Amino acid sequence: MTVDRTVKRRRAQRVGALALASALGLLAPAAAAAPTEPEVATATYELTTTPALATNPLKGFLPFAPEPGQTAEFADPDFPYSMEWFYLPVDSVVTGEGTYDWTAVESRLDAIAERGHQSVFRFYLDYPAQESGVPDYLLGPDGISQDRAYDFFDNDGLSFSPDYDDPRVVDMIVDFVTAFGEQYDGDPRVGYVTAGLIGFWGEDHTYPMDGVVSDENPTGEDWMPSQATRETIWDAWDAALDDTWLLARYPSEAVKGHGFGLHDDSFAYATLPTTDWHFLTKVIAEGMQDAWQQAPVGGELYPPLQTCLFDDPLSCPDAAAEIADGRDYNFADSVDQTHISWMMNHQAWATGYTGQSRERAVAASASLGYDLAAVQGSVTQTAGGVDVTLDLENRGVAPFYYDWPASMVLLNAQGEVLVEAPVDANLPSLLPGTTTTVSATLDTAALDLTGATVAFTVPNVMDGGLPLRFANATQDADRDGYLTIGAVPALAEVAPVAAPVEPAPVVPVAAAAPAGAAVASPSGDLAATGASTTSLGLAAAGAVALGGALLLMRRKAHAGR
Repeated sequence: MTVDRTVKRRRAQRVGALALASALGLLAPAAAAAPTEPEVATATYELTTTPALATNPLKGFLPFAPEPGQTAEFADPDFPYSMEWFYLPVDSVVTGEGTYDWTAVESRLDAIAERGHQSVFRFYLDYPAQESGVPDYLLGPDGISQDRAYDFFDNDGLSFSPDYDDPRVVDMIVDFVTAFGEQYDGDPRVGYVTAGLIGFWGEDHTYPMDGVVSDENPTGEDWMPSQATRETIWDAWDAALDDTWLLARYPSEAVKGHGFGLHDDSFAYATLPTTDWHFLTKVIAEGMQDAWQQAPVGGELYPPLQTCLFDDPLSCPDAAAEIADGRDYNFADSVDQTHISWMMNHQAWATGYTGQSRERAVAASASLGYDLAAVQGSVTQTAGGVDVTLDLENRGVAPFYYDWPASMVLLNAQGEVLVEAPVDANLPSLLPGTTTTVSATLDTAALDLTGATVAFTVPNVMDGGLPLRFANATQDADRDGYLTIGAVPALAEVAPVAAPVEPAPVVPVAAAAPAGAAVASPSGDLAATGASTTSLGLAAAGAVALGGALLLMRRKAHAGR
């Protein structure tokens, strides 16, 4: 048998050299594991939508508020609503020339706010069948004329229509409007103010005393103010209110120019543009058919229709004849074309509806104004933060007209807020049929995100008021007033990856050093290798062992010859 002893000797020498180099720490160390880094974790949530909600702030049907300290006697107190309506005579506030007592306003705003609702109201000087609202200081022997007394509308001479062009009346109105704005502009208890003051019920008309000859107005008198007076009053309102919406009864060039909203107080009866005196006919004539995109529309469901319009078949007396004569009796089309957000419908509570009529009335209330829903949400966790985007759509007929602050939040498993970040939602710009995306980054440093979820909220600016709710199945799921988007995705750990290391040069060893001898580095400096005295001693011991191993291999090789 032939054996290649040369190969064996070389192999043994190589093994010995490697062992010695290893003992001396001259081979490259094992590659160190790179630090573990978290990956970015993203979860996308498709959010289930629901029908429009009937209970949402600043929209829908509303009843007349009871007097402060009294309880409303409602046949159906559970019919949903978020606002309440009241009238006040001007003389309940104006106690003298330039002097005001706001107690009557405050008591009503507070009582309504305590019920979690916001207020819509109007001041009047002349309300048929009620005592005059003209302040006392304008009455008396030296006061304004009271010659415009009347008997129609069951007034029987109780109230009178003031001369709105009398400078004393104009000055009183302007001063009152100015003082009102100083007191209540931006008050979160106030939802909307209708301009009022002029005309019967403050509705900006004096029909039948409107300059047209009729049986009730045989001489064709016109009790409305001049255009100059009207513009003076509109200017006062515009200067007084910057943050609270004012609504006018009728469109006009001045109303359009000031950017006021509108209210239709014969809604679904004289609304559609089928007759020259209907509400929308006048709106179109003034070029205000798109004004709803910036300013709200409100009103009152025509009182005789309130008890019957939601019956199927329609049960309103004389409906067929009136429809033939051009009246509407058409709620859905009136909503779609006016883009109305709210209306008085006191009979929904006072007498109530039953069965399917009630269901239709609740759906009708929900159909007013905005109808916001979330479509999709994205939640991304990174090191120290959670990025959130949320796609919103408006399925309603109008925007939400106030720019309320919004927030993105993290909720723990108990529904408690861990952290929140403000969101610029700009809801007034979200018009019907459009979508928008809101986003925020939540700082989650040092937070335990186990079981955490992301939610979105638009709280009411009034303490105790109804939050804005979205038409989604996860609205209020984890916390009242909050839309749950989804859970925060967990970060997965990436497996450690070996960092590439340049191999260290192997230093040849000429001969084994005696036990206990110091081994010099190529530079002659022990510190240059980074080796300690102990490590060098161990290396020397390894060299001695290696020498023995090499000697043994030589002897075996010799014996094999």
